[in-house]
Amino acid sequence: MSDYLKLPLRFSPFFEKRNLGTCSLKESIARNLHLLITTSLGENKQDLQYGAAFWDYDYDIHLSNDSRREIIIQTIRKQVERYERRLSNITVEVNVKQAEYVVNKNPQLRRRIELVVTGYLIRTNEFFNFQTGFFIGPLLLD
Repeated sequence: MSDYLKLPLRFSPFFEKRNLGTCSLKESIARNLHLLITTSLGENKQDLQYGAAFWDYDYDIHLSNDSRREIIIQTIRKQVERYERRLSNITVEVNVKQAEYVVNKNPQLRRRIELVVTGYLIRTNEFFNFQTGFFIGPLLLD
């Protein structure tokens, strides 16, 4: 069933009197989680509380990986509970590690965040799993 608008919204079909793009419930939740995780607090001018506070520590070289992991877990859990009410029994798992990323054939050692959000769809009680990974300092999606 595709009854959720697909983000980002593309308005050209609307002006051509066609339907806007839609997606499933799971896709809608996954897109919202991705946006929530990759948005820093204050970046969304409509809701300054939308986003993830861990971006405030993106360049903090004094944080250990364990401290960074705990900050990310707490931030994401709080925000998912607030902004994704279609899920229940939410768990957040985070792994922070050093990983190699190649830019213009030059390998660089960067911090990589691997994040898993699980829960149950309130509508159907079906298990939901969202996984993503990205480099920080600055954000870089692979």
